[in-house]
Amino acid sequence: MAGTAKRDGGRDRKALVAGRAVRHASPMGEDRCPHDLLPGQCGLCRPVPRGLAERVTVTPGGTVFHLSRRCEALVEGQRKAARMGLEVHDPQVVPLERVVHDRPPCVHCFPDYAPEGTKLCWVRHEGAWYRGLITRWRGRGAAGLWEADVSYVVDVALLEAVVDERRLRSREPGQGSPGGRAPVSTR
Repeated sequence: MAGTAKRDGGRDRKALVAGRAVRHASPMGEDRCPHDLLPGQCGLCRPVPRGLAERVTVTPGGTVFHLSRRCEALVEGQRKAARMGLEVHDPQVVPLERVVHDRPPCVHCFPDYAPEGTKLCWVRHEGAWYRGLITRWRGRGAAGLWEADVSYVVDVALLEAVVDERRLRSREPGQGSPGGRAPVSTR
């Protein structure tokens, strides 16, 4: 019949051709994606993690993925590579799924995203609070204070440091800076 969707093995062919993910029930009564995987298992149909984008920007020589080619940290990183005499690569827009397991997100582009095993935080740096990400708790240092490995952005430079609890505060996505004052921040 013209204009109607044809079913084959529980899959809606018309929707597949149109590029839409159509869920169907398996013989066991489970919802399945067009690739016959359970929800959340398929890299092509799984929803984008909260705080990220479906398509991201990368460079072959880079170590993180960015929201766009205009990311200040990306542009500055390319300037720095050129100054050091390194090869500067053109940014490429790719599906998130292609790079999400190989490199972390740019903290400047995705300040409210915390990958599994990390925690959003505020980091005190030279008198101002900056958005950061705790990547690992180290335990108590020599002074008896808790210490953590932290990544944060100051201006457009990504800094990684060991910071003690006096310079850290917990942070929720979208939360304003500690004390209500705006940080000299990344965005």
